[in-house]
Amino acid sequence: MPAPSNSPDLRPDLRGALRGLDRRRFLTVSAAATALAFTTGLPRTGAFAAPAGSPTDITSDPFTLAVASGDPLPDSVLLWTRLAPLPLEPTGGMPPSRFDVRWEVARDATFKRVVRRGTAAAHTEFNHSVHAEVRGLDAATEYFYRFRVGQWISPVGRTRTAPAAGAAVSSLTFALASCQRYDQGYYTAYKHLAGEDVDAVFHLGDYLYEYAVNASAGARGYTEPLPTHLNHETVTLDDYRARYGLYKSDPDQIAAHLAHPFIVTWDDHETENNYAGDTPENSVPPEEFLVRRAAAYRAYWENQPLRLPQFTLPDRLNHHQ
Repeated sequence: MPAPSNSPDLRPDLRGALRGLDRRRFLTVSAAATALAFTTGLPRTGAFAAPAGSPTDITSDPFTLAVASGDPLPDSVLLWTRLAPLPLEPTGGMPPSRFDVRWEVARDATFKRVVRRGTAAAHTEFNHSVHAEVRGLDAATEYFYRFRVGQWISPVGRTRTAPAAGAAVSSLTFALASCQRYDQGYYTAYKHLAGEDVDAVFHLGDYLYEYAVNASAGARGYTEPLPTHLNHETVTLDDYRARYGLYKSDPDQIAAHLAHPFIVTWDDHETENNYAGDTPENSVPPEEFLVRRAAAYRAYWENQPLRLPQFTLPDRLNHHQ
């Protein structure tokens, strides 16, 4: 777990202060900006910790985004969910508290043969996402999993561990996915993928697009309008969180995650079109862009089946086009 941080929240005037700095100080300031944006609001301890919430505080289904699994190893898999009764809101509609979420892994979909169980914390600082690393599993084996908080039980997901190192493997079947702009059409391919027999899905990036999504969701032509806060480009952490809530609420995409473990990486649009490293697409101060990039990276980790070390090393989460 990252070390608790007592840093103050990121101030709105940070960008203005950074603009006045000359280029010679860029490397020092840009590193500080990235660290500040990425580590602001980590779970704290003692008197500063978010209070533990009661399950009765959750008054509607928090598993609207269902569940997902990823990063399969021969003896381990990562299980993910996010508590979000209102998935299109940046907060997910959750109270600002910490909740203990129970998880179970079984050999069968009815959970009569449970092999592992545990509890993971859903921190308000991490947008109530849950990343449970399950170890001690058998290689090349199918498992079923679910989460529970209070009276609420998640949908059941199916996952599979990787073959053992050095094992004689006659075949493996993978699916590839990428470039899924929400407002340019439906995810029918995911509906078909959910019914396929594959060992894992590789998602090659552009899981979301940063562009504005209007009230009718573009080509989807919704008659019930989407919230207006989605109708601008993603820049802040709240922007990216709400956009993941929209994308991950698609029922066909949910079905694909329920059926298969995902191995994910990103491309450019998870942050901004055509960025490269610390170079933005448009003419904005580079140090300002790094604050945006850090927010995008953080929201990506919160919303994908990724392990904890992939959150704690932001400098290594650097994407070059």
